[in-house]
Amino acid sequence: MSLLPADIDDILDNFGHLLCSYPGLQKEKSVYAEFRRDTKRLEVLFPLKEHPEHGITGLHAVENYNEAGYVKLYQYHWKIIIPKMGVQLNHISGWGNDPHNAEWTPEKYRVKTEPHHHHYDPNDRKKRTDNYDVRTLEAAFKFIAPYFDSGYPYVPLVGVKQEESKV
Repeated sequence: MSLLPADIDDILDNFGHLLCSYPGLQKEKSVYAEFRRDTKRLEVLFPLKEHPEHGITGLHAVENYNEAGYVKLYQYHWKIIIPKMGVQLNHISGWGNDPHNAEWTPEKYRVKTEPHHHHYDPNDRKKRTDNYDVRTLEAAFKFIAPYFDSGYPYVPLVGVKQEESKV
């Protein structure tokens, strides 16, 4: 399955209501706290409106493209962006397809959907589970949107699809 690059205009049309600008974060008058795109890579940080439980968060997206223009590597992280904290402390949820299938990888971190995985535990970014649903930036926004629409905190539900949870 070839993954297409993120359509930023489409993302803004569909999920712009989740975005917010914060003083000192955005560059000039842009909605993005960070944005870089060329033929090989996309890196963008979307600052999100304040969540009642998680505070000021953002969706950080990185896509690396192959010669044909398809996504060869993706990482999408929902994380706390204010105040700045370390990688483990700012983590809420994340998805990626960076491979973790080396022979020395502990069994508890291996997933059936390798290399696609979900860093589901806000308290332990090392934990990974299968990832069937979030393989694009649009899917990452679809995953987090209900938490903003409802105000509910993210609670990891390993083995339960999002639509089966109360969010």
